[in-house]
Amino acid sequence: MLRRRIAVSGGCGSTLRGIAGHYAEVSTPDRATINRANRKEFKSEFAVILEQRIQLSGYLPFAQFMREALQHPDYGYYSTKKNVIGGEKADFITAAEIPFFGDVLAAWVMDVWQKMGTPRNLQLVELGPGKGTQMLNMLRQIRAVHPQLLNMITIHMVEAGAARQEEQQQALAEFQTASGRIKWHNSLEALPFLSQPTVFVANEYFDALPVSIFRYTDRGWMETLVDVEPDESVEEHFRLVNAPGASFANFLMPDDLRNKQNVEMGETVEVCTHGMSTMEALMKRMVDAGKAACLIIDYGKDEHMTNTLRGIRGHKFVNPLLSPGDIDLSAWVSFKQLRWALERLPLAKERLRWFGPMQQNEFLEWNGIDVRLASVLREQDTKLALRVLQNFRKLMEDDEMGKNYQVFAVQTNNFPPVSPWL
Repeated sequence: MLRRRIAVSGGCGSTLRGIAGHYAEVSTPDRATINRANRKEFKSEFAVILEQRIQLSGYLPFAQFMREALQHPDYGYYSTKKNVIGGEKADFITAAEIPFFGDVLAAWVMDVWQKMGTPRNLQLVELGPGKGTQMLNMLRQIRAVHPQLLNMITIHMVEAGAARQEEQQQALAEFQTASGRIKWHNSLEALPFLSQPTVFVANEYFDALPVSIFRYTDRGWMETLVDVEPDESVEEHFRLVNAPGASFANFLMPDDLRNKQNVEMGETVEVCTHGMSTMEALMKRMVDAGKAACLIIDYGKDEHMTNTLRGIRGHKFVNPLLSPGDIDLSAWVSFKQLRWALERLPLAKERLRWFGPMQQNEFLEWNGIDVRLASVLREQDTKLALRVLQNFRKLMEDDEMGKNYQVFAVQTNNFPPVSPWL
């Protein structure tokens, strides 16, 4: 395990020695990445680029560092890495890779479509579609249950990474048409405004959006920045430091955080600034659609999050400052902050309503996963049935995904409430 190093409190630009003050202990990456002469990690081309940017600007806000590490067009993790989801050699597995999870989401989409009044055209948008497995399972289930609806759907995949888009195109080839029923967009901003009934699905999308980190000092809340690490005795090429003064990101902090009393010196908090701006963008598109619903599923809590940022590689946690572009970065989602992003917008309060969050296992149970499980088990032999039950446990048990994963829904207020918030 990486040694724990204590954050240095205090003045302007003070170094947060390592990340122990922000994050729990994390495991050491593969030793092949370490230069044994001085323990410094080998410097990649991308690390050189980031160092040069920091030297030019003086520092890099952590949210910007995270965005570059994940979404840089040439070096970003999501832009260039393949086969990072599922399997022993992958970095992580998601619920999307479990077939009957997609079946339940398909049932939810079909229920929303009926509550909208069965419109003749439906736009289905997935944010962060991973390998395309979830959408594949959803479309197969819709084809089996309601083939007419499948002909009414236009699918939009919002995916920043070219490598991931390739995987999705291969996975969904059986549902693509000559007219291009399935369309890809590099970002939510690139998605055209759709003046038709629309359903958005975002499963494990918000956890990968950049977060800003703040630390309470004798000068109040200061944003955490990324600087170059000059110490040759540590592995990483980057370090965390306090901002020299208030930054623009300070104004994006929720009111209850900014005005919090009796804050302990050194206390840290993660603010999903990009997540909140995404909620505002979703609100505008939902209002423009006329009738719309959005389902958000992610690990998180209905509170402000602290010390949840992690680097992930090979199913293990690693230091998030190591190997930028080569590891996944993820932080627990503050559903309290996502809700606040809507509550502060008059148009959202006028045209939308929102529900939750509720635990994933409760949502899945309400939407009939036990019925779907029984149907799947009848079709499998004993060996495959055991795997199905293992996947069911992963989705439903409190010590797996059932409790830590939360479900949050938003809809326009011109049709009945979505399930299970009847």
